[in-house]
Amino acid sequence: MKLGPLPLHIIRDTTARRLHGPNDFWHQLSTELSAASRNGNALAQRLLEGTNGLLHSPLSAQFAPARLPGEPRDDDPRDRAAAERVVAAYCRAMQDRSEPPTASLWDQITQQRVDFLAALERRDVPSVQKALARMFTSEVVWGLGLVHSAHPDLLRSPEPTGLHFLFTDIAVSVAEALGVARVTSIEQDGAGNLRALDRDLDALVEATAGRLGFDPWFPDVGCAYGFQVAGQFVTLDGMTHALTAYRLRQLGARSQSTVFEIGGGYGCLALMAQRAGVGRYAIFDLPWVNALQGYFLIRALPEGTVQLYGENTGAVRVLPYWRLAEEPDGACLGLVNTNSLPEMGRATAAAYLPQIRRVVQSFFLSINQEAGAVVPGVGAQNCVNELVAEAGGFETVSRNRYWVRQGYVEEVFRPLR
Repeated sequence: MKLGPLPLHIIRDTTARRLHGPNDFWHQLSTELSAASRNGNALAQRLLEGTNGLLHSPLSAQFAPARLPGEPRDDDPRDRAAAERVVAAYCRAMQDRSEPPTASLWDQITQQRVDFLAALERRDVPSVQKALARMFTSEVVWGLGLVHSAHPDLLRSPEPTGLHFLFTDIAVSVAEALGVARVTSIEQDGAGNLRALDRDLDALVEATAGRLGFDPWFPDVGCAYGFQVAGQFVTLDGMTHALTAYRLRQLGARSQSTVFEIGGGYGCLALMAQRAGVGRYAIFDLPWVNALQGYFLIRALPEGTVQLYGENTGAVRVLPYWRLAEEPDGACLGLVNTNSLPEMGRATAAAYLPQIRRVVQSFFLSINQEAGAVVPGVGAQNCVNELVAEAGGFETVSRNRYWVRQGYVEEVFRPLR
């Protein structure tokens, strides 16, 4: 029916109360948590701080037991050998260094790694080895994944922290993305939707590994920490990048394929791509970040797999960013970029697009945020979709909200010849 020019819809009072119930509940919960936090309740504060980026309601969440970092052996010969290789590769790269055209967020992050860079530059292998053997419990790896030096203390907490909520949220999100867990609906099952994280995590992660077709378990490298699930060591990054590796396989990457990655974090996606059966892989990144990636992958993959800058053999190449321009046309089946292009200076990021179009045969997979936050001294962060549109020569195959991380978009672009 209508009231004047406006349509008027009549629903029962009980239906209205049911529809408004979740909103009323969230308002009440937020109000009570805020009040408890102001009164010094630490758990309420952690809940407020740690669950605002979740993709599911935190109510009734189940948690996995923490896996705390172990103590490294400073006399481990494998660590020594890996450190020697990454130091040599870094020094070779710095001799050939090519400066990016514009400043970026990573210029600031690089300046915060003074001690590590100094050790690399003076070829201080023992100091580099010591830093890399503890990479996940130090600041050196901050910004390269869902890791932070404060996380081990959070895992030691007797009460669940935001990190515990986040792991459960990611585990459920990955399972939903793979179809081994159903997506809940506030409209169809309000109670179930509010308890979306109330899952048997052992069964969920086992089912996830089965659907992936490869192990998402994390290697015992660099004083890594995380959670113990289904009898295995699992981390936030391991689960997240396992899903991306699965997507690479869905896009056609196989044992005979080559995949490139611009901005490879500390190497976790490259590891998962190898486990997923991607035959050849190459990372292009900053030389000091290559050192972290090289160490991690040398320690995590079978001997002889990793090829650093200046070396000649290995299916997984770890290279400085300017080497992408030296790759031949059509050198890779696809290229992936996660959480990277938005953080570069605009001219630097824009200069990658023609190179991506040139080297890619089939697809460019982007998983990035596009909020455009302003970085002092750099400017607003980039939007990949806009960069691609300005560059031209690409067709958008798909654009979807990312399954695992709030505010992120997964896009697949195809180069036009």
